Amino acid sequence: MRARMLAATGALGLFGCALVVAPAAQASHRLPPPVCHLVTDPPGDTQSVGPDDDTQLDIIGGDFAMNRTTLTVVIRVKALTAEDLTEPAGRIYEYDFTANGKNFIAMASLLPGGSEFQAFISDQRIEQGKSGARAATGIGEMTGTLDLQAHEVRMSAPLSIFTPYASFSQTNVDHFATFTYRAHGESLSGTQVGQVVDISTSVGIGVDDAWSTRVYRPYARSCVKVGH
Repeated sequence: MRARMLAATGALGLFGCALVVAPAAQASHRLPPPVCHLVTDPPGDTQSVGPDDDTQLDIIGGDFAMNRTTLTVVIRVKALTAEDLTEPAGRIYEYDFTANGKNFIAMASLLPGGSEFQAFISDQRIEQGKSGARAATGIGEMTGTLDLQAHEVRMSAPLSIFTPYASFSQTNVDHFATFTYRAHGESLSGTQVGQVVDISTSVGIGVDDAWSTRVYRPYARSCVKVGH
């Protein structure tokens, strides 16, 4: 009888250890929460003057995400409609970020002559509260999507167009900034790859901007679906 009681006690001890160890093991494999809302901005703070409706250029937020093959940026605005070729002035959406000390620009140009989505690299970065001309060189075309329900302008491109300039290793992605413009001109005249563009004068009149001090660790999980 005593031997059987000792055996039962030993079994209980084993089960007791299992109950203690299991939660700790599960906790060690818990994934970090996805990164969301890297850029935020209050609605109704647009800078343009005049009777024009700025709701489609009124930034309320933005995000950045990437995997091993693709990079995606998102700009959220108060309202969004599809491209309108009858509009005399187009809309331009810009998303800036820095990686490995290199400054990149993703730009969506919704113009009367057609829509273009392109990536640029620049030696200059505009700091919050400042303005000025920036020369940028086109590095590749991006795929653009307008999500009219979510009021999002999304731009994606192969990571390979950025990696000749930034490895995305041993670095964070930061200095996020978004801009909107009321555009001048019919189009950007096709691809800007290899061409130098003056961002301050070639796009149009600035309407809104938003800045962020947050950082993104390359390849981190995001609430944004990369490539969509």
